Amino acid sequence: MEKINLVLISRKRNWTRRLSLPWILPYFIATLFLILTTFTIALFCYRACTTAAKTNLARLEDEHLFLLAKSDSLSHLVQAANQQLETQIARDYRERTYLEMANIHPDVWSMGIGGSTSDFSDKNLSSQTQKMLDDIHDALNILCGQCNLRGKSLGEIKRKIDDNLNCYAHMPSVNPLPGRILGSPFGYRVDPFTKEIRMHWGVDIGAPTGTQIYATADGIVIFTGWNQGFGLSVEIDHGYGYVTRYAHCQSILVKLGDIIKRGQIIATVGSTGRATCSHLHYEVHVSGIRVNPSNYINLSDMIYD
Repeated sequence: MEKINLVLISRKRNWTRRLSLPWILPYFIATLFLILTTFTIALFCYRACTTAAKTNLARLEDEHLFLLAKSDSLSHLVQAANQQLETQIARDYRERTYLEMANIHPDVWSMGIGGSTSDFSDKNLSSQTQKMLDDIHDALNILCGQCNLRGKSLGEIKRKIDDNLNCYAHMPSVNPLPGRILGSPFGYRVDPFTKEIRMHWGVDIGAPTGTQIYATADGIVIFTGWNQGFGLSVEIDHGYGYVTRYAHCQSILVKLGDIIKRGQIIATVGSTGRATCSHLHYEVHVSGIRVNPSNYINLSDMIYD
């Protein structure tokens, strides 16, 4: 068997030794060193990974507790938002009732409109955490839908209010001669010319000749000129079925097709046509039917626009 011969020499002691070692010994030593080195490195890596894993686990636990606290806070915010929205829903009912609009059904409010489905399914999430996330998502989803529904409802309410305001602007509602009181009323009376009982289809408002006559609502002039017994007259179509007539005028200050605003001066008082004295004969027609104008006159001195 082959061997490795080693010669050891000591000059100080003047001796020589010869050693015979198996040839495999150096390989064995080298292999052992390599194994020890590898084991040491593996142990170091294991300790490092273990330490990192513990650190990461601690961080994840802290993050989990933080997320739980935030989720709980978010749940409280959703509850507060729901309470505020309940106030808005109650207000929506009142507004729609006041404006004579159909109310939104409670089942529609309870679910809202639109939204998306939740997708928090993850095998790494606990069932408790997943349920909590699903509940928060569903609550926010309904809340967003209810906010959208309230927004659409507000739009409908605004359009209704605008329409009402527009209708009011076109509804006769003021005194065409501010400060003047009504004279001969609407209804049957003795005709001043024939002395017979005849229907008086308007109201007479006395005023000196030349007194300014105001339009009682927004509209468009559909007639100006001489109208038999009414003398010089102006007729205004206000829309929504309303038409007003101003008769016995001295002069007319508007022309056919003019767009008129409430409170605009349209003529002056006179005594043209079948009139015994200076006054304004004022009529209100609703859907073609002549009605009592006193129901559409504000007897204050102001013109409201």
